Amino acid sequence: MRAIDFSRQQRDEACLSDLALDRLVAGEPADAAATHAAGCARCAERLAELRRAKEADAPLLDQIMRRQASVVPLRRRVWLSAMLPLVAAAAVFLFLLPRFLHPGMSEREKGSSTLALDVVVKHSDGKVEALGPHGRVRAGDAIRFLVSAPRAGHLVILGLDAAGQVSVYVADGDDAHRVERGAKQAMPGSIVLDATPGAERLVALECEARFPVAEAVDAGRRSLESAANDPRRVGTLGLPGCLETSLTMDKSQ
Repeated sequence: MRAIDFSRQQRDEACLSDLALDRLVAGEPADAAATHAAGCARCAERLAELRRAKEADAPLLDQIMRRQASVVPLRRRVWLSAMLPLVAAAAVFLFLLPRFLHPGMSEREKGSSTLALDVVVKHSDGKVEALGPHGRVRAGDAIRFLVSAPRAGHLVILGLDAAGQVSVYVADGDDAHRVERGAKQAMPGSIVLDATPGAERLVALECEARFPVAEAVDAGRRSLESAANDPRRVGTLGLPGCLETSLTMDKSQ
């Protein structure tokens, strides 16, 4: 897989994160961030880029809203109307992120004691859906991550694939990505799937203390090696003091 430049973009420590800029685009109150962006050429340029992306994605938002209006059965995966305002605010993403309910499950509440990972897929034909366990994807599809965290902390999302590779999909440079307590938090960046076929295990790790990404990558490599490079057989990575969840997908060329 390769990550589109959002999550891997290098920036000065003083510059705003894409998450902070996303909030400005969405119109959320952020006086300090707005003041910084007004005086920082790099942040101002990035903010303008995100606003242009939001305008470009407006037709897709209209399409999603029309689909939402036509959905009735609740036992199937459905677009959640409560997510539409957040989708509008996050239209700067490569594709817009709906919230989904899985059959037989209620929406995860903020008070949940477990870490949860949801993956939204935009297929090459334009169809957008939630990825279920062992869901099938193809090269060229794009995926985004939604994380439900029971506490504030630091997060890394890894991909462990059938070729024995460990890829970092969500992080802040060499350190884990800061997340807040809350449900269905959209992570920065999107991933376009490459042509490597077979299973891939997506692993999310959240720790209260900041930790280096290399530590998570090493744990992922050890787990893959112990599973003979079969992502389906990988167990928990077992980082001390960290919450962990995972989802396996199957990719064809």
